[in-house]
Amino acid sequence: MASISIPVLVLWGDEYPFTPVDGPVGKYFSSLPSQLSNVKLIVLEEVGHCPRDDGPDLVQEKLLP
Repeated sequence: MASISIPVLVLWGDEYPFTPVDGPVGKYFSSLPSQLSNVKLIVLEEVGHCPRDDGPDLVQEKLLP
């Protein structure tokens, strides 16, 4: 990730059953915004594995700005 210089927006569903935000992969991505200025992480509430299906309005709200 350190070699990526373009802006990165990570949308993560807090109800993702396979890769929870408090698991190893989730912790890695949660740590990135404090290490890399181009990375932003947004945890979407009540959203699971497919954010665009589980919370399309939330995803659109975060992508449009």
